[in-house]
Amino acid sequence: MKLGASMLATENITLEESLEYFDNNRYLDYGEILHDHPYRELNEEKKLIDLLNSYSLNYTIHASFLDINIASLNRAVQKTSVNEMKRSIDLASLIDSDTVVIHPGIVPFSGRGKEDIIYPISIESLKEIGDYAKDSNVNACIENMPHIEGFMYQDLNQLNETLEKLDLPMTLDTGHAHTAGFSPDELYFESIKHIHVHDNPGDDDTHLTLGEGTFDFKEFFDIFDKKGYDNIYMLELYSIDSIEKSIEFMKNLKII
Repeated sequence: MKLGASMLATENITLEESLEYFDNNRYLDYGEILHDHPYRELNEEKKLIDLLNSYSLNYTIHASFLDINIASLNRAVQKTSVNEMKRSIDLASLIDSDTVVIHPGIVPFSGRGKEDIIYPISIESLKEIGDYAKDSNVNACIENMPHIEGFMYQDLNQLNETLEKLDLPMTLDTGHAHTAGFSPDELYFESIKHIHVHDNPGDDDTHLTLGEGTFDFKEFFDIFDKKGYDNIYMLELYSIDSIEKSIEFMKNLKII
């Protein structure tokens, strides 16, 4: 199993301390860099790029999502948002990563009733981002969103249909899918090339330690194993303690 964890869990320590933890954890082969504050400027920080490349870790990138909306009705915001996704793809190239996670957009309060305009803008943006990623030999993996008002592509079937048309891969987020009412036997799609793993009680995107919510991970891992999924499972949690407890949970399930 290819297992990693998001550096969201180590935001309270330095990058070097974070990398030391990941590098010394024998279960983690990947770290996912959140390309937002305080690491948005990584592209221009040669010393930090050299630091990242000095470790034996492999990396994936979670593109910026703070104040970003690739489906914005404001074309200046939409263009800036797409360019931010491209910066994350550029970062992936700098650290030899082949996976960038992309959020598909938001319908703001003022956009209610305009979904017939907003969804095509998202698709236009996804195509531009996807083409840029392909030219860079990077997978722009589009993520399903949680059941939160305004978040687009909460429906995995709708997202998969869009990605099939655009020939783009998916990041499956188990916690997001759980809040949207999807059970483990409804989650597998051939388009999935990256997975975020975390738990919740089913009604709130709380990013809990595996086993502390109500998602059936035993069934989930069994299904994806039988389907032959062989890409990364990325623990997307809020603390090192949560990573450690989730690893123990997976060991108890005899997954690792």
